[in-house]
Amino acid sequence: MLRNEHYKDDMIYITRLTRNVLSLLGAWPAYNRERTTGEKAWRYFRIAISYILLYCVLIPGGLFWIIEKRPRVRVQTIPLLFYGFMASGKYGNLVFRESNIKRCLKHIEEDWRFVNSVEARDMMIESAKTGRRLVTLCAVFMYGSGLSFRSILPFAKGKIVTAQNITIKPLPCPAYFFSFDIQASPAYELIFAIQCLSGVVTYSITVALCGLAAVFVMHACGQLKILVNLMRSLVEEQWQEKQEVDKKLAKMVEHQIRIRSFLKLVENTLQQACLLELMGCTMIVCLLGYFIIMEWENSNTLAIYSYFVTVTSLMINMFMFCYTGEQLTVEAERVASTSCELEWYRLPDKKARAIVLVIIMSNMPTKITAGKIMDLSFKTYGDVVKTAVTYFNMLVKVAD
Repeated sequence: MLRNEHYKDDMIYITRLTRNVLSLLGAWPAYNRERTTGEKAWRYFRIAISYILLYCVLIPGGLFWIIEKRPRVRVQTIPLLFYGFMASGKYGNLVFRESNIKRCLKHIEEDWRFVNSVEARDMMIESAKTGRRLVTLCAVFMYGSGLSFRSILPFAKGKIVTAQNITIKPLPCPAYFFSFDIQASPAYELIFAIQCLSGVVTYSITVALCGLAAVFVMHACGQLKILVNLMRSLVEEQWQEKQEVDKKLAKMVEHQIRIRSFLKLVENTLQQACLLELMGCTMIVCLLGYFIIMEWENSNTLAIYSYFVTVTSLMINMFMFCYTGEQLTVEAERVASTSCELEWYRLPDKKARAIVLVIIMSNMPTKITAGKIMDLSFKTYGDVVKTAVTYFNMLVKVAD
């Protein structure tokens, strides 16, 4: 018998934005039913279109970087290419780990389906709202900076007139198409539109990854809050009867094991993509900081604004990942503290001995890592910022 009749509505509520973005990319799994043949074909079509749009920028951009002789222009091309390769890697991770994402979503649906009290459901909704706010904020900044970088910046550069009196209209991303004339209409408009659509795909991948991390980790935080309540109710006087204590203890241990198995699955699903995101964004931020200095010398206000917005969005995006990891650590520490403060002496007979194992399990580290190299936490975010500033200073000194 279902304990929460509204679990389907709850799932839609907590995953709405993430589901929409992943569906656009063809990476949202059908976790509660099997896809029809038509749905599978439509999914593969969207994946193919997404990859085509990504490589429509990466391949011509790579060719441009190879044939370009001006060092400054080549350096300015690196962030676009690097971010494109990052997006491609993260997208591949989302597509090929669909089965893991599906298992995570099924796990979450089961938790919502069998929630056993109004208070527990309220805790889960509270954590889910935090996850929704994080995803919304990430989407606003990523799409906002993408619009700035791929539309405002080309117009900020203005048209270039060569010594041969040829007018060159800038594109959002540098590209080389051999002998094909990309300046003639409608070729220029078509390529401009393709590069803008490629940007939508690129930023959607980042929003989708941030959304999954927020949904999964904040759900785990909600479950940890429920675990704290289960621990406290274990030693309440109304549960002093032996059978009631056994039931409460079994439920608490089962809940704790379920949370840990879920977090292990989440880490196996997202750790490579999170590592790509943190390391890649760190490198891009220090390069963009260097570009801001260069454009400041040229008094190019629009270009400075565009770069600054992009740096801000990348820093906020990294903060989102670290914030979710920090929230998980805080809730895990709360569980550990609660387990050590339990009034075990109120338990009947020898039931207090079982608390020892609960305390040991509660004090085991509960963290989400990026590639098992770095923890997602505020400390990691501080280290990332210091690393970016260090590399930025190095670039400035080398340039001087």
